[in-house]
Amino acid sequence: MVIARYISKEIISMFCAIVFILLFIALSNQFVIFLAKAASGKLPAALVFKMVALYIPGFFAILAPVAMFIAILFTHSRLHADSEVAVLLTSGFNWARLTRTTLVVAVIVAALVAIINLAVVPVVSAKRDQLLADGQVSGVISAITPGRFQTIEDNDHIVFYVENVLPDGQLENIFIAQQPNSEKSESDKSVVVLTAKTASIKPQSDPNEFYLVLRNGYRYVGNPGMANYAVTSFAEYGRQIKYAAGVVSSNEDVRSSTTLLKSSLPADIAELQWRCAMPIAVIILALIAIPLAKVAPRQGRYAKFLPAVLIYMVYYNILTIFKRSIANGKIPTMPGLWVIHIMFLLFGVLLLLHVSGRLAELRYKLQKA
Repeated sequence: MVIARYISKEIISMFCAIVFILLFIALSNQFVIFLAKAASGKLPAALVFKMVALYIPGFFAILAPVAMFIAILFTHSRLHADSEVAVLLTSGFNWARLTRTTLVVAVIVAALVAIINLAVVPVVSAKRDQLLADGQVSGVISAITPGRFQTIEDNDHIVFYVENVLPDGQLENIFIAQQPNSEKSESDKSVVVLTAKTASIKPQSDPNEFYLVLRNGYRYVGNPGMANYAVTSFAEYGRQIKYAAGVVSSNEDVRSSTTLLKSSLPADIAELQWRCAMPIAVIILALIAIPLAKVAPRQGRYAKFLPAVLIYMVYYNILTIFKRSIANGKIPTMPGLWVIHIMFLLFGVLLLLHVSGRLAELRYKLQKA
């Protein structure tokens, strides 16, 4: 029991340190992205840290498998390099107990990852996307300078003028002119002019697109220099506008796991299998790390680090490729990602049997039989 606690404590402390380092790197990248948006006026500065914090659960679920893999690898490699495993094996602490002790820690982490990935991440992702959409609307409004003619980054060459911006985001006395697009035919060179007393900006499902709602105004359509123009009054008029806000994340991870479970769409099944893949990967990679960590005393504790990185990269990339193929209908949903897990599970079991000597014993028994 003392030895089990000792090994578990070493693995957990190493796991926490690695997760912290990987999270810091990943969150730093997101912080730079949102800081650039805040600097360009596309996102309020007050939302930067909140947006970054909402990425923590999703990043943890993705980084936990590799962190546990490296933590077990480093811990067991040190035990082998310091001949502690050799002493344990000669004292009655066999490979089965060593594996069971390590997998208990991996199962606890896998359960935590499963809860986060299946229940927490969809809720946090939905809140993050809503916060991003609302924040970018605030960024659009804050980028409007009252009393000046400005342009919207849109393919329709829109020029607008706002007399005043109220504290609640409402716009007063708006003038919008949609200039003729050079790609249109010569017969369709109409200019559209909109005027309104008030207006508001509402977010769309795509955070790069917004809906401008004009109230109590007029719409003028006609060709410059000609008298045959049309005038239409309106109480409310809506127009979709595009805003270059940069790359935004997809919304496929905001759906709840129960909704995905009831769905028969390949994309939803692929997403659900991906959410289940992370906790399963924690256990499988832990099983692979146990025999992979065996090193000779003169090799050093980091001798197997490069092969471990290659194994993880192959495992993760194959899962990613299969997920996209399943979502696109190129690969059947069953067995889907499960076939990858089974392959690497068998690889880990065979590697463990080989390192522990059980495979040689089994081969010897089969030869005698």
